[in-house]
Amino acid sequence: MRLLRFLISRTFWVQMGLAVVLGGVGFVALNLFLRGYTRHSERIAVPAVVGTHMLEASMALEAVGLKPVIMDSLYSAKGMPGGVVEQDPAPGVEVKGTRNVYLTVYRSTPPSERLEVEEGMDAGVARILMEVKGFDFSERYEPSADLTGLVLRVEDGRGRTVGPEDRLPKGGKVVLVIGASSSLQVEVPDLVGLPRSAGLQAMRAAGFSVGFTRWAFDPLDERDSMQALISAQLPNFTPGRLVQEGSAIDLTFSAPVHVPDSL
Repeated sequence: MRLLRFLISRTFWVQMGLAVVLGGVGFVALNLFLRGYTRHSERIAVPAVVGTHMLEASMALEAVGLKPVIMDSLYSAKGMPGGVVEQDPAPGVEVKGTRNVYLTVYRSTPPSERLEVEEGMDAGVARILMEVKGFDFSERYEPSADLTGLVLRVEDGRGRTVGPEDRLPKGGKVVLVIGASSSLQVEVPDLVGLPRSAGLQAMRAAGFSVGFTRWAFDPLDERDSMQALISAQLPNFTPGRLVQEGSAIDLTFSAPVHVPDSL
């Protein structure tokens, strides 16, 4: 009986009405909050940012409520460092607000690659390898009786010989020196007594290549090896002696003579 009286009382119906009103207000408020939080109904056309710098692209995307994300980078000698190459989603695609837009940009510094080209390698194989690795290479031919059509050496932009394990920047300039046959007869140069650097230069200028080398000492560093003296050569120097251009000369190196500083 007491429950029945309460259910038909004015107090019950007032509380019931308040509960219904508060529930309705809470439902509307929650719906508005979720719609504002998820921005479910907001659709934004992705702006075109390919070709712009990544800073400019980021500002353009953030201005319309999108989030730029740098996902990857690649190198091109012709590309603008920091320039946007690709974007995902594509320009004009409508997406929800706060959506990530993934950007691929040009990197500012080139990656390095191992040369992997060595003396005696077929010139055609060496060309393909350097093209795949992205080196900007030119070719020069030097007479060689033993390595015709094969790689003699690779030089960097400063004319220094680089080995197969050396790492060079992608897009860097190198020279592929290839052996070529020759029927000319040239005079054997006198190399004994010359420092290694000067002797190699004189030998190549005369049309010869380096054959076997023997070291009569252990060089301390590169400078020490370049100053080593040529103590013997084969074939020997004889005035007027002629051999085929491109022939190899075997060399023996001895320790350089260091003159002490004067007191």
